[in-house]
Amino acid sequence: MERKIVVLTGTRAEYGLLRSSMEAIKAHDELSLSVVATGMHLSSQYGTTVDEIRDDGFSVDREVLMLLEGDTGTAMAKSLGMGTTSLADAFASLDPDIVLLLGDRDEALAGALAAAHMNIPVAHIHGGDSMHGAIIDDSIRHAITKFAHIHFPASELSASRIRKLGEEPERITVCGAPGIDDILSNDFVTPETVREQYDLDQRKPLIVMLQHPVTTQPEQAGQQAKQTLDAIDSFDAQVVIIYPNSDAGSDRIVEEIESREFGSNVRTFRSLPRGEYLGLLAGADVMVGNSSSGILEAPSFGLPAVDIGPRQEGRERGNNTISIPHDTDAITDAIERSLTDEAFKKRAADGDNPYDYGGAGTRISEQLAAMHITDDLLRKRLTY
Repeated sequence: MERKIVVLTGTRAEYGLLRSSMEAIKAHDELSLSVVATGMHLSSQYGTTVDEIRDDGFSVDREVLMLLEGDTGTAMAKSLGMGTTSLADAFASLDPDIVLLLGDRDEALAGALAAAHMNIPVAHIHGGDSMHGAIIDDSIRHAITKFAHIHFPASELSASRIRKLGEEPERITVCGAPGIDDILSNDFVTPETVREQYDLDQRKPLIVMLQHPVTTQPEQAGQQAKQTLDAIDSFDAQVVIIYPNSDAGSDRIVEEIESREFGSNVRTFRSLPRGEYLGLLAGADVMVGNSSSGILEAPSFGLPAVDIGPRQEGRERGNNTISIPHDTDAITDAIERSLTDEAFKKRAADGDNPYDYGGAGTRISEQLAAMHITDDLLRKRLTY
């Protein structure tokens, strides 16, 4: 009898990181895949990206609304409560053997809370990562670790943090970052095709901006976006701006973007399909903002990343990043260095990706199939 794995996804970026695991589960003879989509996936404001999941050939078994209107922490907290309730209903109807989720967002936390209370084993990807600057993100991630029964950290360092949280070593499988599986297999649109499709000027350097609010500083998000945009505006470059996620403060970033009258050298997108997004990074000259893509995916392309502010602070990284504060002059200098400093560009191009263990999605699916689901799996014990 096939073991049913429910994969929970709430955002475009998280789905991109989950996709190779979903493909491996779907292809595994001993596993069956069910998909629950929630959060930003179901919002037209963020591009209704649930359609991308279906376009990739997956069936979406349940759509769970949990994203309330409002650019505040209160709205986030209420969404978490609504998500926990609604996901409990979805899990009850799907009756999974294991729920697989990823990362540090409220959608994943809601899923972990619901499944653990229902005695459904929870498997967690990217536990143990550290982001010192985005306090609520770290709190969510580590809380999910304590609710999870199976851990798939992306590196040995992350695995060591999970062990320090008192988790039993036999529950932990270091798998690398599944989000780079499609990069390693060249499963993305070519940079030339992306440039042609979106009429990007190939004669100019290509800057990709993706900046999210810092969850502990939502009221500063607009000003922080202004500083980044002011810096980028000083370059004669082709610019692609991708809208932020749904965290508190995101509306302020969107307002700052939409308040500007950009010239023909700027393209803005609420979202991009995963394959096109990776093709964009593959052909870019520098990534600017505070997205985890600068840490996870960019080093596999040798792409310099200007990492702004505290959001990714403390996260394990390659040699492709320049970390700077929210300051226009500092951002300008870092972009200039990324575009013109040949030594730094070589360091970024030649550096290793610390999350590249190869075949993460397959490793995850094989472990999910081999895992013994017993009372001992659900009965967690502290190691200290």
